[in-house]
Parts: sequence; structure tokens; C-alpha cells
Amino acid sequence: MFLVFSRLFTFSQTPLPEKTYKGLKEAIYGIAQSSDGKWLLSGSADDTAILWNEKGEIVKQMTGHLRSVNDVAFSPDNKRFITAGSDETFVIWSINGDRIKVVKADEIYVKTVTYSNNGRYILSGGGDNTAKLWTSDGKLIKTFKGHACTIYQASFSPDDKKIVLASCDNSVSIWDLKGKKLKTLKYHSSGVTSASFSPDGQQILTASFDKRVALWSIKGQLLKSFKAHNDEINQAQFSKNGKYILTGSEDGTAKLWRLNGRLVRTFAEINTVEYTSATFSVDQKFAIVSSKNNSINFYRLPELK
Repeated sequence: MFLVFSRLFTFSQTPLPEKTYKGLKEAIYGIAQSSDGKWLLSGSADDTAILWNEKGEIVKQMTGHLRSVNDVAFSPDNKRFITAGSDETFVIWSINGDRIKVVKADEIYVKTVTYSNNGRYILSGGGDNTAKLWTSDGKLIKTFKGHACTIYQASFSPDDKKIVLASCDNSVSIWDLKGKKLKTLKYHSSGVTSASFSPDGQQILTASFDKRVALWSIKGQLLKSFKAHNDEINQAQFSKNGKYILTGSEDGTAKLWRLNGRLVRTFAEINTVEYTSATFSVDQKFAIVSSKNNSINFYRLPELK
């Protein structure tokens, strides 16, 4: 089902989604787009993941997890994808949806999973308060310990030499791949749900249950912080040019910001349903957001200069 809207709106107006993917029975917890833009992957509370084509059609539904699918990610070459589950595992799949390997990755649940930019590694994190580095075939290389609470997001630096971990213990940590902790970032007053490197690797973006976003230098200096939402922020992401931030929140909105904290545009659910994930499309033309009303919405972005 596609919803079309006029592009002749002002920044003060809230746009409607340009297209919407529907067909899910329960809340969506994670979304990812392939690097060629041909595929979209979603993970759901119904224990399944769905592969979608560009038309919003369901290509395949993957079953195999025993509990909810919390996060999903494509390999850089788009030949594989991974799904992270509350059943303590992540699963490696072929792009055709064939199961390659089930990996026991956590003692409680896997909250976050991603590929390195070179495709050689997988990084996971979850409810046992650790992050783990794996080969692309699912062999454990290193375990990162030190947080006192769930790892909500684990991300690689652009050069794949560092990782950053966001934890519900209100802190963020930076590590090298050998397991040496390089820095701990403390500012947020509640659990940190999102942490990622800027495209040039010189800054780190964090977001939290405390409704705030923070921007840090790679050396750990707090550069900027601001209240971004009226409820918990589930995700924050840099644009490809590093000049914009996209946030998604349980207040029923996703928002586009400049790095200085100036709000550019708000994307709101008509029924004010909590957003669970928000990401830039690979061509940077859309904000792709999922919500607990079981839909994935594509909102047209202004030109990101």
C-alpha cells in the first residue's frame, strides 16, 4: 500500500509518508536496507524477519527464532543478512532467505547485531551485558566486558578499527578490536539506547532514554547535547555527509536535525504510535521508520546539503 502526498509543504508542516509497507501482525523492532537499495529487512515481535522488495512486497518471511527478532543487518556485499533474537541467538541467512547458521551469542537475549564495513566481522551485544566480535561465519573472536547492563547498540568505526557500545547503565564505551577499552563516555542520566560513529570517524552520536541526544569528539569531549524528544529515544543516526541526525522516539515522532541541534523536520505517526527504529535510506532521500503499529513508513527528506 502506497500513500502519496504533495511535496509542496513547509518545514512547519508534518508530512505524510510517501509509501508504507504493511502486512505484519506485530510490532517491528528492527529495520535495515541493503546497500544497493533493492531490499529491506525487518524484524518483528512475532519471532520472524521479513525480506521486502522495492515495491513493498513481501519476498520471504524467515522463521527460526523462538522469540522476538530485535535487530537485523545486511552484509556489505548484500549476499547475506543476520537477525538477532530474544532467544539468545543470531542467525546468518543467505540473501535468498536460506538459513546458513544459528549462533548462540548471548546468555539472555541478543539486542543488537551488525556487520563490519569490510564484511569480515559480526558484532553483537545483548542482555548478558557484553558485546562479542565474531568472524563473518559466526566464530567467536573476542568478548567485551565492563558494562553493568544490557548493550543496546554496538557499532563499528568507519575504518573497522574501533567499536562503540551503548548500554542501559547510562554509559558508552569505545574499544579497539583486541578488547582494550579506549574511553568511557558519561553524560546521560538514563540508559543509552544508541551510539554510532560519524562517517569520518571523528565524532560519536549517542541517544538515551533521558530524551536527549549528545555529540562527542572521538577523544571523548562532549561537543553538543540537546533534548530531542518528549519520550525515550530508541535510535539516532548520522546522515552520510555527517551534517544531519535522524532520531526516532516513543513519543510517536521521528525527527531530522542539524548537528547544531536545529530541528529541520518532524515525521509523526498519525495515531501517535511509538517508533521503534529510524534510519536514512541508502540514497538519503527518505527517512525509513518502523513503529509498533506494525508498519514501515518512508518519509521524503529535504535535500541534505
